[in-house]
Amino acid sequence: MKIMTCFIDASAWIAIVDPQDANHQKARDFFEYLLERDAKLITNNYVIDFVLEHLKERFDTDMAAAFMKIIEESIITINLRMDWISKRIRRAAIGNFLRSNKKDLKLYHFYLKESIKRKKADMIFTFDKNVRDFGIPIMPQAN
Repeated sequence: MKIMTCFIDASAWIAIVDPQDANHQKARDFFEYLLERDAKLITNNYVIDFVLEHLKERFDTDMAAAFMKIIEESIITINLRMDWISKRIRRAAIGNFLRSNKKDLKLYHFYLKESIKRKKADMIFTFDKNVRDFGIPIMPQAN
């Protein structure tokens, strides 16, 4: 049986960590589901940077530092893989961003798309509706 590969974006990480996020419980439940099935989890350094900024702004430096420690430990202890955005990937993402006529998509979304494509993710764990057109299943499913 194929191991499921799931890309986790910033909206999902924030929902997992922030107890006041509207999707907090749904995110925690789906994350546990992924862990129970030994899914291969992927994120990228731009996603983590975005989450760190959000946590520091919304909470404080300690919360951001605690999140980073969890990420670093997860890379060592669970199936979390970090996709590092290189010059080549950055160039491709920027090129696609500049060619896109979709106003709702930010450059950040094109970094996600490049990581998803490169790592052959089966799904994306997100609450960001702007990734619908990526041609990859979005989880958890909306009610």
